[in-house]
Amino acid sequence: MTENLQILAGGISLGCVFALLALGFVIVSKATGVFNLAQGGFVVWGAYSTYFLHQQVGLPFYVAAVLSILFVALVAAVMEAVAVHKVASKNLYTPILVTFGLLMMMPPVVSAFWGTGQLTIGDPWGLKVIRIGEVAITERNVAVIVVTLIVVAVFGLFFRYTRLGLAMQATALDPEAALAQGVSDKLVHRLSWAIAGALGAFGGIMLATAGGVGLGPGLEEYALLALPVIILGGIESPLGAVVGGLIVGIIQQFAVVYAAEDFGVGFEEVVPYLLMIAVMLVRPQGLFGTRKVRRI
Repeated sequence: MTENLQILAGGISLGCVFALLALGFVIVSKATGVFNLAQGGFVVWGAYSTYFLHQQVGLPFYVAAVLSILFVALVAAVMEAVAVHKVASKNLYTPILVTFGLLMMMPPVVSAFWGTGQLTIGDPWGLKVIRIGEVAITERNVAVIVVTLIVVAVFGLFFRYTRLGLAMQATALDPEAALAQGVSDKLVHRLSWAIAGALGAFGGIMLATAGGVGLGPGLEEYALLALPVIILGGIESPLGAVVGGLIVGIIQQFAVVYAAEDFGVGFEEVVPYLLMIAVMLVRPQGLFGTRKVRRI
């Protein structure tokens, strides 16, 4: 029982990281209609810029993390302005290919500065654990869960009670009507990308400080694990991103422990995609998505 609760705690923490990464996809998709594959690049930049500021410049970890998140948010907004905005309304495929090109470009740029070797941010969380009964939870996992709860609450309040949040929802529902009401689509699009960049950067920092991960080539691939999450939850549903992230994180964490004996080591990496395929066959719009009706 205690072992299962321990696995559950780790799965919730992992699921929170997936949820934050998935929220980045969902917010951009919902506000701009663009499926942003460059999210994986934000993960890489968040992790490496924190490494640079913390390990090479010498700033405290928390200061380095905050500055990195702000930096990646700015980079994301600039990318939207320079490379994506002009093609965002062209057709379905052009903006996706542009964001795919941005994703392919960012890791090599990072490697040019920091090489391809394995790096480490260090151990900013230490080995401290918080015990709830017999279950031990690391401070890093507690931080991930608390920050996720805060982010979800802030987004809920932002989209419900602020003019900018309402403007983003209006643009998502009817861009032309929102523009006619004086809502700047440029502001909405860049803000959504900045938010996605910040979420990706935070996810990258959390992944890079998890035991056994560190920084190295392929870090952007973790962001692709958010794809099963958003398919599971619904591609335009923030609530679906959170619930989907938790489901995938918990199932994958249990698969790490129990599936390896029967299916081999590494099977847990396949589990999210098997889950995604199963959901698409039964409910293509996801658990919280809206079914599209096409009129002929």
